[in-house]
Amino acid sequence: MAKSLRVLLFIALIIIPIVFYKTLNRKSSANSQALPFSVRDEGPKRPKIAIVFDDLGESLRELKKIYSLDIPLTVSVIPTLKFSKNIAHIASRCGFSVLIHLPLEPASSQQYKTNKYKFITSDMSEREVILLLRQYLNSIRIAIGANNHMGSAATQDRKLMKIVLNELKKRNLIFIDSRTSLKSIACNEAREIELISGYNQGFLDAVDDIEVIKRRMIELKKLAQEKGKIIVIAHPKENTFKFLEAQISSLREEIEFITIKDFFQL
Repeated sequence: MAKSLRVLLFIALIIIPIVFYKTLNRKSSANSQALPFSVRDEGPKRPKIAIVFDDLGESLRELKKIYSLDIPLTVSVIPTLKFSKNIAHIASRCGFSVLIHLPLEPASSQQYKTNKYKFITSDMSEREVILLLRQYLNSIRIAIGANNHMGSAATQDRKLMKIVLNELKKRNLIFIDSRTSLKSIACNEAREIELISGYNQGFLDAVDDIEVIKRRMIELKKLAQEKGKIIVIAHPKENTFKFLEAQISSLREEIEFITIKDFFQL
């Protein structure tokens, strides 16, 4: 075999594996960066909204409808309900942030009385609060934090919130004040102990009517533009889904939807 031909074969044997490896590595890298949500060209910088869907735990169908919206968001799961653990783990695998929707004492306990879970209340001893709180936190270990379910009375009670928030901090969990009371001191107390925290800046569907929800979204978009990013709470209601399913494509042109994890850059 001619010397020049042997040299060419030798070079080919070295170069071909290198090219193959680099091609394979590029494909692998691209696959590893795949997101669970469809991505589009960013264009101009858009305000960010972190939607938290509250009150999950009783229906897998609700989670399916949330997933079909095809946007990054957060689900908040009431502990100890029929599908609470399943929903939390499936939601996490879908790329959503997961919060524990902590049942805290409402101002009108009789109005919201239920046998499905127990509220953490101000008339409990510190030991009772911690035992029930730990039961709830241990039931959904995959959660990155908690927000209050009800809690219009509890979030005004400094002593009770100190107990709850200190327990969250011990576990490196975040806290979102749902702001069910304008007199809530929960977020201020969280900041006092340097707990990562934020608060709900508007309920999307406080009024269960599509036209009202539409007007509310316009208000929330303006607030997001002013602040850069906000947290918004929604609920798995039929009208909420109808509105979002119909409007999500146009909303994504104006808003960057993010998870709570992204909101705090965790």
